Amino acid sequence: MKRVLGALLLLSSLAMGADFKLAKVLDVHDVSALAEAAVANHPVAIKAGGEQTTSVPSQYLRCEITIDLAGTSYTAAYPEDQHFKITDYSAGDMIAARIEGKKLVLKRLDGKEMKAKILRQEPTSPPGP
Repeated sequence: MKRVLGALLLLSSLAMGADFKLAKVLDVHDVSALAEAAVANHPVAIKAGGEQTTSVPSQYLRCEITIDLAGTSYTAAYPEDQHFKITDYSAGDMIAARIEGKKLVLKRLDGKEMKAKILRQEPTSPPGP
């Protein structure tokens, strides 16, 4: 019984990972944005005698990745955090990827998945004669 359960578990894990395909990274660049965030009881607001909230600049770190998957290039922007940095991938690297509806799913270096909305999709190979 344990062998059957183990074999079933192995087959199901292979089936789940089977839809990932190797894709080539075409481009990686920074698309971080500066934004303002409202902060309550910020020392600047209190010191100025103003309201209890103020806007302070903040940075939203994002990385735009373009890959070639089966003759089509896909571009998506992913947030950077402690698990994913812009330096994790560079042009020419091979990465496990799949398309899930309107999302591009990539496998991080630690094996976990990250998803983002597809921003651009275009054929990479020129159309045939």
